[in-house]
Amino acid sequence: MDSKKMADLSNQIIRKYYQNDVQPFLDFADEKVLWYGPAKGQFLSGRESLLNAWAGEKHSLYFSLGNMRLDHTSSHPSYCEVLASFPVTTHFPDGKSITMDQIIHITWCERKVDGMDTKQPRMLVIHISDLYQKHEADNIYPNHFNEIYKGYMPVSESGDHVYFQGLDAFDLYLLPDSILWIESTSNGRHSVVYTKDEHYVIKASTAEIESTYPNLLLRCHRCYLVNPKHIRSIERFTVTLDNGKELSIPEKKYTAFKKTVYELWEKTLSKP
Repeated sequence: MDSKKMADLSNQIIRKYYQNDVQPFLDFADEKVLWYGPAKGQFLSGRESLLNAWAGEKHSLYFSLGNMRLDHTSSHPSYCEVLASFPVTTHFPDGKSITMDQIIHITWCERKVDGMDTKQPRMLVIHISDLYQKHEADNIYPNHFNEIYKGYMPVSESGDHVYFQGLDAFDLYLLPDSILWIESTSNGRHSVVYTKDEHYVIKASTAEIESTYPNLLLRCHRCYLVNPKHIRSIERFTVTLDNGKELSIPEKKYTAFKKTVYELWEKTLSKP
């Protein structure tokens, strides 16, 4: 199987799932699917069991996804493994929100499906790890989760994600606001993306990133792209980010760069 295509499909299904559209998830479940998680003891065997469980599920929750990393590999023409890791925030009707680091492992297989000329991808195993304690009143979704884990982790932000391909064949779907700066590496051929919590080496150059996402980052140096939303100050050929990181600005670029940033601050009213 094409592991990259399966990673893309996994990403689409996971995002739909957390938008409360579970139909793609159910459609791609194999007849012999094994599903475990996210709560301890939540084990379902077979697509019929899966359909019955979701048919009886009612909730008023909604979710936000943070940055997502997908690793994938295929060791057989008919099988593929995809591992997705990301924070997900559960928003409760009472206004409370709780964020958990989620890890989903999906084993894909190819099956002959009635009415189709070619074999189709199907999820054979779905394992949601980092398991939490299940509330006795819950079935699938953690309606009473905040009663068990009050204020467990800070809330993550949601929004549209931007895509990067990792240097080691993984895929990244990052929230724009989580990116602090991007730095050139490997003599300009690749880049390092720095977020609030992690850093990732990606295949694209800073020039390619600048071209693909022209409204996302500003170039303060030939080696650096910086997120203006995280700039704390600009003074004496240095830009300081809100995490304390300092990036140099060439003297010839300083005045123009500072003018651009101040104009953005005036438009957004996010800075004094």
